Amino acid sequence: MVRFESASAFMLDDTGAISVSELVEQSGLSEAELRVLVDCGALAPRDILAATWTFSSQCIVTARTARRLRDDFALDDAHVVAIVLRLRERIDALEHELRRLSGGHGIR
Repeated sequence: MVRFESASAFMLDDTGAISVSELVEQSGLSEAELRVLVDCGALAPRDILAATWTFSSQCIVTARTARRLRDDFALDDAHVVAIVLRLRERIDALEHELRRLSGGHGIR
């Protein structure tokens, strides 16, 4: 079966703020899944103590990645998704550092 995702274009920057409901809509995750990702440190609201959370628009990328990981690997526990997401981010950071140290040669 072929799945199609709808695409939407928008600017992602750290100045824009989105609500939990907007993040749910943009990511495909449930509010409960987003709360687990926040609890596990995979997503960070602008002010965790606020009555209503808002997020940087950059969090859309992280939340969409979490949803793809959940779907692609049939992960049914948001805690596991958070762990895999954090490991993926760590691998990306290490690869970036390796490219920087090697002058950008040899590592894709």
